[in-house]
Amino acid sequence: MSYATIADMAQDFAQGAVDIAREFEVELDYSEQSLERVEFILARLHDELRGGPPGVSSPDALAPPADQMELMCKLWGGYLGEVVRRRWGGEWSVETYPGALFATLTLTIGTAKLFPSIKVYRRLTEGEPDNIWTFYQAVREKLEAMPGTSVQ
Repeated sequence: MSYATIADMAQDFAQGAVDIAREFEVELDYSEQSLERVEFILARLHDELRGGPPGVSSPDALAPPADQMELMCKLWGGYLGEVVRRRWGGEWSVETYPGALFATLTLTIGTAKLFPSIKVYRRLTEGEPDNIWTFYQAVREKLEAMPGTSVQ
């Protein structure tokens, strides 16, 4: 698919997450609180990737194909970023991830840069220590303290 802007692409990914959330019987509305529901979905996906319930790893667990994992990260990362952007403003771009050799969707708010797809990847692969709701609360605290940012 071709997009006129990076912002259009990010918004399309976010809408894809909204659509997929319905398969989990979850409604997403781009509110801060909706990120708690995204965390619920990502926790379930993490458990499925590990092959069982929390704390149990199955030797039969199979990671999804790389392209499927990449798409999940773009969709849920797009949604996470759109929640932040709609509240705090900011600009979408594609930039090289610091210290890496790949480009990723990036949300810039003032002097802060967020890499929401990378955060989602970590949540799906690392689990609870990369909780999205907890991450958002830390982001909100930093943005509230940052000069020149205000709620949109």
